[in-house]
Amino acid sequence: MNLLFKPILVILLLTGIAFSSKAQNYVVKGKVLDTAGLPLPGAVVRISWTTDSLAMSASADGAFNFNKVKSRQFTLSAAFVGFQAFIKQYNITEGTTFTAPDIKLKLIANTLDQVTISGVPPVRVMEDTVSFNAASFPVREGDAVDEILKKLPGIKVDKDGNVTNQGKPVTKIRVNGKDFFGTDVATAIKNLPADIIQNLQIIDDYGEQAKLTGIKTGEPEKVLNLTIQPDKKKGYFARASGGLGNSERYNTSVRANSMKGERMVSFDGTVNNANLRGGGGDGITTRNAGSVNYKNEWNPKVSADGGYNFNNTKNNTVSSAYTQNFLQEFTRFEDSRNDNQSTRFGHDFWGNLELKPDSMNFLKISPNFSYSTNEGLYGGVSNIVQQDLVTNRISNNINNDRNLNARTSVFFNHKLAKKGRNFNFWGSVNYSEGENLRDVSNDYVITEGGLDSVRFQNQLADQNNNNFSTNAGGSYMEPIWAKTFLEVNYNWSRSATTNNKDTRDVIGGTEVFNPDLSNNFNYQFITNKLGLNYRFIDEKYNYTLGINAQPTVLKGQNVSKDISTEQKNFNVIPSARFVYKFTKQEQFDVNYWGRNNQPNFFQLQPISDNSNLQNVVTGNPDLNPEFIHSVNAQYKRSDWDKGQMLTLEASYNQTENKIVTTKVLIPNTVNQVTSYTNTDGFRAAFGKYSVARPFFDRKFTLELQGEGRLNNEVTFINNERNTANIAGWRQEVELRLDLEDIVNLEIETSYAQNKVQYSQDGLDDRLTNRFEYGINGRNYFFEDLTLGYDFTKVVNTGFDNSFVNNPAILRLFMEYKFLKRGMGTLRLDGFDLFDQNSGVTRDVFDNVIVDRRVNRLGRYFMMSFIFRVNKFGG
Repeated sequence: MNLLFKPILVILLLTGIAFSSKAQNYVVKGKVLDTAGLPLPGAVVRISWTTDSLAMSASADGAFNFNKVKSRQFTLSAAFVGFQAFIKQYNITEGTTFTAPDIKLKLIANTLDQVTISGVPPVRVMEDTVSFNAASFPVREGDAVDEILKKLPGIKVDKDGNVTNQGKPVTKIRVNGKDFFGTDVATAIKNLPADIIQNLQIIDDYGEQAKLTGIKTGEPEKVLNLTIQPDKKKGYFARASGGLGNSERYNTSVRANSMKGERMVSFDGTVNNANLRGGGGDGITTRNAGSVNYKNEWNPKVSADGGYNFNNTKNNTVSSAYTQNFLQEFTRFEDSRNDNQSTRFGHDFWGNLELKPDSMNFLKISPNFSYSTNEGLYGGVSNIVQQDLVTNRISNNINNDRNLNARTSVFFNHKLAKKGRNFNFWGSVNYSEGENLRDVSNDYVITEGGLDSVRFQNQLADQNNNNFSTNAGGSYMEPIWAKTFLEVNYNWSRSATTNNKDTRDVIGGTEVFNPDLSNNFNYQFITNKLGLNYRFIDEKYNYTLGINAQPTVLKGQNVSKDISTEQKNFNVIPSARFVYKFTKQEQFDVNYWGRNNQPNFFQLQPISDNSNLQNVVTGNPDLNPEFIHSVNAQYKRSDWDKGQMLTLEASYNQTENKIVTTKVLIPNTVNQVTSYTNTDGFRAAFGKYSVARPFFDRKFTLELQGEGRLNNEVTFINNERNTANIAGWRQEVELRLDLEDIVNLEIETSYAQNKVQYSQDGLDDRLTNRFEYGINGRNYFFEDLTLGYDFTKVVNTGFDNSFVNNPAILRLFMEYKFLKRGMGTLRLDGFDLFDQNSGVTRDVFDNVIVDRRVNRLGRYFMMSFIFRVNKFGG
């Protein structure tokens, strides 16, 4: 029996080993993304082969990983609500690990009897992205992207085309994940027609490294990403307009786009003297500008984008200012009037080259170059009253500036075979130089006790500076367990600045070198930062804990006087980020980070600038860098079906070694000497909420926004510390009405209050109020006629001078479309019909309150002709 049993046992064992060797496990991994490259967490991924199948949900970054695949040949599928399903067969030709190319799911959009039925929710909230379905915010045919943006909750588009999200500026636009028109957001949103857009995404962008590692620190950049409908990626769009008005006003522009797949060429040009795009802005501006943008993806391995922008502006600004300088024993008042003219020429080049030789490597190179010149003529008069002293000044200054900046940055990522293990390298080189030539003329008349004294000053100053800065660093990420990662990073940076100032006094027509106001000063700022981060990722939450050690060195050399300084600091910088997802529609995140802020050469160089004898400014070479602690928390919730959205945000900043001004009054004069020093005790807290709710199938939308802030400003007056505690709040209510082919209008009202309290005795508290209301919209008559209107009224109270007014501004326009498919449009514009447009602002800093009023473009009428053509195909 034993003789028979043992051979059978051996045979069975050998057979099992053979079968075991044939049933080898393979690893299949990858990511599920949308067409913009953003992850789709929770997407269902399924893998199947002839004998079995497995399924899982994609992680927070869209990743999936199957490590028990029993066959080299398999079928991979992915599905997500509102997106077209994906299915494809693969074959592992070598090795045991297969990384699938990124799976990009396309949105579903079906039509039935001309009624749009979309499987995509109007609003979708992800960790660092809020996505809006363009079809849920319909606009008129021929409208540009800016009209969609005006309907999105939490987003504002001002009259000059500047875009903000929750009060923070959107600084960059991308199309299908690629940069578009650099940082010129206003041009970009006017250049693309709304009817080719599939969705709009507001992204908190922490940079290339954060995209790949998930380690996110610092203040994110607000980016707007636009995705193009797949069937609109082939075609062209062009729009040309020309207008003439009274008061010699004119406005011409040309915009054009050509698309073929991932290739896109765009142009935007304008010649106008109607104050840029919205008629707002300070002064009267003539603008000649042109931009071209190109992007292409030749294959999955190579893509690029870039562009060029030319800008020539001429501006004439007439302003008045009323300044109150609060001192312990008295208040100094200054009333000034200025007439400034400037002419600027600017050239900007930018680009990005992305290389993906395989699924394991990624390289991005981003060159940038800019060059600008500015010529200015500045004239003004001022009157200063301080107790029984009165000083009048007449000034005439000529300024010529030249600035050049060249920068190249590189980012490289290499993924190793083990999932989550990767290496990043980044570096940048930046060179900038500038030159400033000033011709300053001041006439002073000083009155004291009924007696006048006169002083004349004429000064020539030539200042040159250049900066060369380099930055390099790397990080390595190692997966510890299935959900945890450890990252080690290092970053080195060096910034070297050289500044030369040559000052000459003109006396009796002769230039006399002034050694006391001339200087050759250099300084360098060097940092080394070593960091360690621990990251945990779960389906419901993820967090990052980090610690950084950063020694800094700030060196200064006064070459003219052979004096050197050196300031060394060592900072331990913790960082933390926590994200919790209550549901797919609701999440909370909180961040903490720290950073350095170096003083500039104006604050550092030990030399006086007395171009205004009433305020002589002297640098301090012994300044230390600032160190800023920041905490930010945000809560976001959306109802995907109804389109409701709620956002709450709070932040707190505290600054160590804050660079503040010091002011020393010269006895028996109205003059003062200003310098800089470091101090602690600087804090700022901010809170904001925004809630939007649509009614009646998005025909009505109610949006409420509110914010509050507490901060302080510290200054030293005659060596005594003075703290200005500032509190402010603002509440806004907005109601939108959207009735298709009838009316689109927005009613908005807001109330804001600002209070300033000073720590020094004898300084009164200051309270100002601002109430604003308005309505803007368009009414449609038949298919061809449109009436547009924009009315705002501002009521200011609490200001201490007579020139602050409460303007009411009304703009009306009428458009008539004709020709085939409405290709031609006649438009009549009436701007500022009440002729009350002026800019009023209040600035509070140190112990000073400045109320300003500037001229703006007043009432005018313009008749324009607009011609538009477009053709898009599959």
